[in-house]
Amino acid sequence: MEKTLFDIIERRKEIYLDDGDEEKLTIPKFVNQNLKYPFFDWQKSALENFLIFERTKNFKDFPELKNKPTHLLFNMATGAGKTMMMAALILYYFEKGYRHFLFFVNQNNIVDKTENNFIDSLHYKYLFQPKILLGDNVIPIKKVETFSPNPNGIEIKFTSIQKLYNDVHIERENQTTLADLHQLKLVMLGDEAHHLNSQTKSKKQMPLDLSTELNGKASDDEIERKGWEHLVLDLLLRKNGKPSENVLLEFTATLPESEDVARKYADKIITKFPLKAFLQAGYTKDINLVSSQLPKKERVLHALLFAWYRHQLALKYGIANFKPVMLFRSKTIDESRADYEQFLQWTEQANAEDFTFLTVLSSQLNDAENANQQGKTRTEQALRFMQAQGLSHAHLAKWVQENYQPHNVIITNSQTNKTKKEKTDVETEKLLNNLEAADNPVRAIFTVDRLTEGWDVLNLFDIVRLYEGQNGGGSNKRSGKTAATTVSEKQLIGRGVRYYPFAFEGKLPNKRKFEGVEHELKILEELFYYTFDEQSRYISELKDELRKDGYLSETSNNKVKLKFALKPELAENDSFRNLLIWANKKVPNPNAKANNAASLQDLKPVLKIIVHNSKVLQETHFTADETTEQVQQLGIEENRTEILTLGEIEQHIFAKAIHIKSKNSNSLFHFERLQTKLGIISRAELQTILLKDWQVEFLGLDGYGEISSDDKLNACLKALEAVEKHLQQTHTPFIGSKAFTPKKLWEIFGQPKEKWVDKDKVKPNVTQHSWYALDHFAGTKLEEDLITFIAHRMGNLQTKYDVHLLRNEEVLKLSNFTDGEGFMPDFILLLKDKVKSTANGMQDFLHYQIFIEPKGDHLVEKDQWKEAFLQAITDEYGKDRILQQDTPHYRLIGLPFYENEEIKFTTAFQMLT
Repeated sequence: MEKTLFDIIERRKEIYLDDGDEEKLTIPKFVNQNLKYPFFDWQKSALENFLIFERTKNFKDFPELKNKPTHLLFNMATGAGKTMMMAALILYYFEKGYRHFLFFVNQNNIVDKTENNFIDSLHYKYLFQPKILLGDNVIPIKKVETFSPNPNGIEIKFTSIQKLYNDVHIERENQTTLADLHQLKLVMLGDEAHHLNSQTKSKKQMPLDLSTELNGKASDDEIERKGWEHLVLDLLLRKNGKPSENVLLEFTATLPESEDVARKYADKIITKFPLKAFLQAGYTKDINLVSSQLPKKERVLHALLFAWYRHQLALKYGIANFKPVMLFRSKTIDESRADYEQFLQWTEQANAEDFTFLTVLSSQLNDAENANQQGKTRTEQALRFMQAQGLSHAHLAKWVQENYQPHNVIITNSQTNKTKKEKTDVETEKLLNNLEAADNPVRAIFTVDRLTEGWDVLNLFDIVRLYEGQNGGGSNKRSGKTAATTVSEKQLIGRGVRYYPFAFEGKLPNKRKFEGVEHELKILEELFYYTFDEQSRYISELKDELRKDGYLSETSNNKVKLKFALKPELAENDSFRNLLIWANKKVPNPNAKANNAASLQDLKPVLKIIVHNSKVLQETHFTADETTEQVQQLGIEENRTEILTLGEIEQHIFAKAIHIKSKNSNSLFHFERLQTKLGIISRAELQTILLKDWQVEFLGLDGYGEISSDDKLNACLKALEAVEKHLQQTHTPFIGSKAFTPKKLWEIFGQPKEKWVDKDKVKPNVTQHSWYALDHFAGTKLEEDLITFIAHRMGNLQTKYDVHLLRNEEVLKLSNFTDGEGFMPDFILLLKDKVKSTANGMQDFLHYQIFIEPKGDHLVEKDQWKEAFLQAITDEYGKDRILQQDTPHYRLIGLPFYENEEIKFTTAFQMLT
């Protein structure tokens, strides 16, 4: 296979890393500092590949690239953050001198939602910082229909394939022409870029003839098939043969498969992060296929049971603003309208009797074939939860009535649409594009195929297929191709697998938390797809499509469900069962308020504000040299600088600043929040005690005029921003108690832990060790290496101790001393002296509880706090201080991370022997 640009860049990156040349991969500060969110690893890798390309442009295998306009393709899975990459690249090219950006895509709804990402700074999906700063200059970013010749900021034209095509070929008043575009340096951002290849895939098709172009008579399909590729590549990127500095950056989740298209992109693909890699990274929902022979109404009510169950769990675990959304898919537009109206009738009239079918539902559902078919198990869990809470079918019916009223349900075909294709109005589009927003009432969507491409949604949990049969006759036996409708269903499922972020016990909010672990919150990490199981052929075909793209494991038997229990001989051994296991708890930090208040008093920054004619031109924190330079740039005569402390500013001005800040409902400066974090009696104390010594330098004052009230108000606002930022970084509401308390081992490890695990991770050889306490082991290669490491030293250990090793299947949790962050060490090594020791004057066997955490290189830096916590446990309880309850005596030891027999771990372990 021929080398591709991606292969060459990846190899060059390895060389840079091996040679210690990481600076060649450094992302510009202007990019990092002006984005709202940090990069995920795969986004950072993609941007590093791009920077290698930009900083090299001299590739022996592709010498022609040096003299061509930049044309690259980013292959990234749906939900992996392609739009974030676009935002970063907009900043990169702005700093390089580009001002004009053209975003195009094939669907209007994608255009609309992308505007929110780039333009609307108040929208929760906005990707930039509230102010884009280059040095001290604020860079405006705005949407335009026609580009300005010399803008001072970023201009973005958002358009669809069809609109751009017509704009270029049909001259209208106040419309950008092709000649206008040829005068500019353009960066073009092409989303869903697989639509750019219709002409290449069908080589016989030629561009539209000029008369058809100028008449504007081309259909949307003709534009895509014949004229679109020609327009973007020949007329815009290459300026129809003129010298061009234009840039074309394509983004798609779908890599082209045809040989001609693959050849076209050999020197253009800059990164590959396909769906399979995204799924394996743990940042998506798992898929649950729920097949049954339930009639349509019961199938809908079954899905509503799960929506209710998720809602109840969110309440139980304090997950704020949680709103599960479900989608109902019909075969035709007419059927969708009928289903929509029938659903509203069902929910309005819902009563307890409607749900009596649930009492026998489990027997009608298929048993789980694998981890992706858990409908029966989850149904039983939901019903057990209902019973445990003492709730009835009447309660469920009332919840359905209240939450699925007409304003909670939308259909993706407007009442006024008379065409044969689905069409939504503007208001519906807005609702569809911000379903996660707390004030968005939508809980259910009815559609045909309107939402299979370009739709971003995180809180979609249920997709219910309301029709039966293959819909199109299944796969084409002659061509071997899968039915288009099955492919579109796979695309729709791809929309739903995006992960809904929520906080739980210190784990990453936007990553799966219960991989292979049975926890009731696991259902918040799953997308359910409901079908009528009258044709196994359809189900089989859908599974094949899902496996092909990585949504499901390659084989249905790739995973196995195991119960991890104590070995029988240990479970029946009283002396082992009664061993004590010590853990601490997360508790409120008694010093949080005092620490916060003291840190604000000690901070004492110097805030500098440049004023001119009583109007603030710039305001920021900067050093003296930077201040002087800024004053000179603005042409301000530095006649006078006056310094005030915040304590010297009139109290009514400071109070006004707090009032302004308090308008935001989430503001820190509501009194009850200030009291919670600082323990103050009144908001006035913030100025008169905590911040009274903070200094403000007012620069560029004219003559002997006084500092205006507006200047003072801006100084107070700036100070409050600094307070908020500082407390966000330093506030520690919880700590881990240093008082460890015991439970008997049987109380923690006595109940078998049931998990789905990859078969290739199951290692029977581990459980053959008599000292390994559980009856199954399924772990990573690094964990298996740790077992081997211990086995090689077991002889020395067993001369001194009785030894048992437990893998912590997420049942024992510790809390970090400094901030209460939860931590579940992977292994617990239990040692018991064979010779009696003296402790506090009493003779007894001394026990050791040793926490061990294997850690891959890629996680060592991020999880450094865990290693520090393990060391803190050793410092507290590993030497002189011994834990005791009645007669047993215990020492707690946390070892350094295990990193393939790294010397630090080896040394610490040898001290045990």
